[in-house]
This record gives sequence, C-alpha cells and structure tokens, in this order.
Amino acid sequence: LELVAPAVRARAMLLADKQDLQNKLALHLLQLEEKELNFHTQNCYTVGTQAARLAGFAFGAMTEVDIDSRDGEAIQMAWLASIVLATILEIGAVVKAMQLSILGPGLALRGPEGSVIRAIKVMRHEYTHARHMFYAGLYFFFAAVVVLTWSRFVEWAAAVVSGLVLAGALGLRFDTT
Repeated sequence: LELVAPAVRARAMLLADKQDLQNKLALHLLQLEEKELNFHTQNCYTVGTQAARLAGFAFGAMTEVDIDSRDGEAIQMAWLASIVLATILEIGAVVKAMQLSILGPGLALRGPEGSVIRAIKVMRHEYTHARHMFYAGLYFFFAAVVVLTWSRFVEWAAAVVSGLVLAGALGLRFDTT
C-alpha cells in the first residue's frame, strides 16, 4: 500500500503537469492567432484608407478633367473607361477592407469554438481579393494618366510620360508579388 500511494501521486502530478502544459500551449496559440488577426485588421485599415484616397482622386479627375470632343471618341472612351474602372475598383477595395475589418474580428470574438481560426483564414483569403482590387484600380488610374497625357501633350512628351508610367506600373507589379 505504501508503494501504491507514491505511484498514484506521481501519476496525478504527471497528469496535472500535462494539463498545465496543454493549457499554456492553447494560450500561446491563442495569443499568436490574436496577433495574426490584428495584423490582417491593420492591413485592411491601410488598404481601405489608401483605396479611398485613390477613389477620391479618380472621382475628382472624372469631374474636373475635360477631354475635348476634338480629341476623338477613342480617347474620350479610353479616358472615361479607365477612370471609371479605377474609381469602381478602389471603392470595391474600400468596401471589402471595411467588411473584413469589422466582420473578421467580430466573428473571432463572438463566434463558436474555432471561430478565431476561421476568421483568420477568411481574412487571409478575402484580403487577397481586396489587395487585388486595389492594385487593379491603381493600374487603371495609371492608364487614365497615360490617356490624359496623350490628349494634352505633344507626341514625344506623351511617349516619355507613358514610358515612365509603364516603368512604374511594372515596378509595382514585380515588387508586390
């Protein structure tokens, strides 16, 4: 009987230690998940803010810039299409970022067991869409700049500006992947 009691106590201590380690591991995992959730939420705030600025610039350009009818219908259509698409895509990025920054943390906090992981996965996936909309809008904004340049300046100047815009767009494309 004396030999059994220490063995039982040792087993109970091992089980308690195991439970303590599992609880600490769960806590550390939850802290990591919280950091990742905050990371994605901050990214959404940033993308949303910058997309809103670009949408404002695009809308301002659409209302303030006058493309003459003597520039031709093709230039007018290219200008209008590029600036409208830039505006729509940037507003889409704002909306997506806003949805993610509100709904993601809400799901993580108020959802059932496992909601934090699900919220992180959804935010990671959907943030990619918001980022793609942001960059697509930015590229259409660049296209609008090129069209405007060709409608306003002599050919050699428009060609130089177009080359610079293209170089900048390519630089962004290969820097962000």
